[in-house]
Amino acid sequence: MPNQVTPIKEWIALQVKQKAYFNSEHIVRYLTQGLFSLEQIQQVLLEGTLLETHSHPLRTDAYLVFGYGQGQPIHVMCTKDTDENLIVLYAYQPSKPTWKNETTRMKTRGQTMDKKLRACFFCNSAIEPITVGNFDFRWEGELYVIKKVPAGLCVQCGEKYISAKASEKIVAKINKEEFIGKDEVRVFEYEE
Repeated sequence: MPNQVTPIKEWIALQVKQKAYFNSEHIVRYLTQGLFSLEQIQQVLLEGTLLETHSHPLRTDAYLVFGYGQGQPIHVMCTKDTDENLIVLYAYQPSKPTWKNETTRMKTRGQTMDKKLRACFFCNSAIEPITVGNFDFRWEGELYVIKKVPAGLCVQCGEKYISAKASEKIVAKINKEEFIGKDEVRVFEYEE
């Protein structure tokens, strides 16, 4: 665990070497989509540089680590939870409009989805308006896929933000069972 003697970056590397860490759902999605490999993320956390520390009054600190995973510049955000676990939150390639270069942020841009929602809660990067082709979520044990949802997308970590109005409309459509069809879903069990 990090303390006065062990700096946080060394502690992160030790957790990765010992495979004593957890990945968020964001990381699992990146891996299954082929955006990054586990080896790339581990290489950044082992060999990279601590670029930023993000403090939040209701959460533990989060750490932005920059490095190269198989030659590709990658930022990996991680945190140490209250139980002293390393949690890898998300990863992305630094790029404009948020990053001037691999290690320097651009100044915040003005126009975003909503004047009240300009920056991502998780990584503080800009939010851009988009239409989500397939937004999927689980509710009361059922999987729902909603098409063409207006949202805000964090340009770095990929977090999506849906307005209260759009959320109410989605819930109303589910309650009224206004489905337009079914999509095929592939299901498998994870086995040790």
